[in-house]
Formats: sequence, C-alpha cells, structure tokens
Amino acid sequence: MKIWHVGALSSLKVVDGCNNTVWSLAKEQASLGHEVTLLLDDAPDHSAQTVIADHPTLKLLHLPSQSWRYEPVALLEHLRLQPPEIVHFHSIFIPKQASLAQQLRQFGIPYVITPHGRVLSHWFRRGWIKKHFYSWLIERARFRGAAAITIATPREEAEIQEFIPGYQGKIHPILNPVDTSTLSQASWEGDTQAMQLVYLGRFDVLVKGLDRLIEMARLLPQAEIHLYGTEDLKTKSWLDRLKRNLPSNVYFHPPVFGAEKIQVLKKATLYIQMSRQEMFGMSIAEAMCIGTPCAIAETLNIADLFDRHDLGLVLPANLEQSAIVLSNALRSEARLQQWSQRAKQFAQTHFEASAIAANCLQLYEQVLDQSKSPQRGKVLNP
Repeated sequence: MKIWHVGALSSLKVVDGCNNTVWSLAKEQASLGHEVTLLLDDAPDHSAQTVIADHPTLKLLHLPSQSWRYEPVALLEHLRLQPPEIVHFHSIFIPKQASLAQQLRQFGIPYVITPHGRVLSHWFRRGWIKKHFYSWLIERARFRGAAAITIATPREEAEIQEFIPGYQGKIHPILNPVDTSTLSQASWEGDTQAMQLVYLGRFDVLVKGLDRLIEMARLLPQAEIHLYGTEDLKTKSWLDRLKRNLPSNVYFHPPVFGAEKIQVLKKATLYIQMSRQEMFGMSIAEAMCIGTPCAIAETLNIADLFDRHDLGLVLPANLEQSAIVLSNALRSEARLQQWSQRAKQFAQTHFEASAIAANCLQLYEQVLDQSKSPQRGKVLNP
C-alpha cells in the first residue's frame, strides 16, 4: 500500500506529541512492508535521516510550501507520477492541509484525518474568532471530505460529531502508538519519599495549564515540581511573568529525550499534567509504560480511560480540592504502587506501536474497499 502521512515535522528532536505519533506510526507501517511517505515542510535533519536509513520503505518528501498551499507544480507532479493510494492527515487548522485535501478529492484519492484532539472547544480560545470563521469556511469541508476520522477516546467522538454534524464517514478508535518495547524495559523506582512531581512537554501556559500547575505547587510546599520542555512562543511572555514569581519548589529544565527521559520518569514520585483540555498526552502514555504513577486533570480526554480502568489520579478542576487529593495520594504508597502496576499493564496492552499500526492499516483497507469514486486516479491539468 502507498501511504502518505501529512503533519510530521522534519526532526524527531522536537517536543511535540503529534510529531512523535506520526513518526512512530509511519515507521511501524514501513516495517510491515508498506511504502510510506512523510510529507515535510522543511528539509529533514540528522535525526530524520537516521530513521530513514533503518527503514528502506520509508521515504521523506520535502515540498516547498506557504501557509495556504504546497508548491503547486511540484505537488501536481507527485500526484500525477507517484500518487499515494491513501493520505493520512494529522492535526487541524493548517490551511495547506485543507488545500491538499481539496486536490486529493479532485484526484479521487481518499484521506483519513487524525485531529489529535484539536477540535476541542477550548482550543478555540486562542485566536478563536479567526478559527471560528476558518472552521466554517474551510476546515469543516476538509473533515466532511474525509473517508474516516480516527479518535482516541469516546469524549473525542462526541466532539467530532458536534464539529461536523451528520458526518457520513467512519469514526474509528485508534490510540496513539508508543515505543512500549523500549519503555517497558524500564521500571518506576517507587521513591515515594522524595515527592518529586514531573511534567514533560511544551511550556504552553494556556493549553498545558502551567499556570495551574505552578499554583498547585504553592498548595503543596512539601513536594518539588520539575518541568522539562521548551518554551512556546505563543505564551512566552506569560511564562516569563510566571517565572518572575515562582514558588521555591518549582524548577524548569531543558527537554530530555531517550535514556535521559526514561531516567527522569523512573526517579519521579509521580507524573503530573494539568492541561486545560487535551486529547491524549504522549508523556502520560510514556510514564504509564514505565509504571510511573500519573495525576492528570479531569479536562484531559484520557481522563475517561483513567476513571474507567483506575489507571491513576484524576484531579478535579478546583485547585484546592486537587491539592488535597494529590497530597493524600502522595502519602499512600500502596495506592501509588497499584496505579503503577495497572497503568503499566494497560500501556503494554493498548499502546503497542505495531498493533496500532496494523489497526490503522485495516482502516485504510476498509476505506480503499469502499472508495468507488470515478474521479480516483484522474489526472488534472496544472
């Protein structure tokens, strides 16, 4: 099968859960023998080239682009001479993806969308006026034209249905793939006395709720909170203001990768994420693979899974209440050990990358079987 993935970045050394998911999925599909192409906006760096060297059927296609479109002549040449059988879009509110989707519809090439949770209502808070009109004029057409949309949680399905009422395509559950084979070899060290809470991810104050996490630290002076990641330009000034008045138990660090990330998670007493609203959270899944107990805000979509399977602590919206339940949890070694074991077992069963890639391939096959468009494969004039 010839597959294009659209939405990956040109480097694996970026703190971005969506990017990690796309690369992981593409690598696994290539390992299963499929011809997989990652459409990139920028030239691939060394980390990307290293992955390609290990996966002969994984290709990188760097097309020049602007905000609203890929370079039309180069794109048309590829669609004419080396067309994909199916295209998998990742993310939302990217105009050139909408432009590409329109061209795919003209060529009769079906596509799948994984929004990675970004159709959520809270996402509209940043630039909501622009996004509101963009979604009505452009983005809903891209979604309606999709042969399938993948979701990670039941809550996300309801949000998709609200975003595009009456959608006729498939809504298919697929969790994000995680490198369970590497992460599961590590084990949480169970240091419940240190009371070190860890967050890994972008320092996007609004989306990731870092202001709430810092306020939580004021209510838990007995614990240390260590944040590892990179600054986000959209909220850098807000973050700078917060840093000028940090409680003494909050520490910011550069991002960690690979073995260093595993060590940070192993030694943590607990992983914490206070995102205002988010679909999944790759660092949460990685912590679960290691067995590091997790405390997450109820506003994350993955909180539904935590509640249903008792995988960790779900924090209420009220910070004072959150501080109380979190403080009680930190004093209960038995509870932390239970969450550690349950989360690790769940991750090994549900996040395994090759199984998720196979699930995704089955979806592609269903889409292709049902794709009867007479426009498919049609060659258009530039």
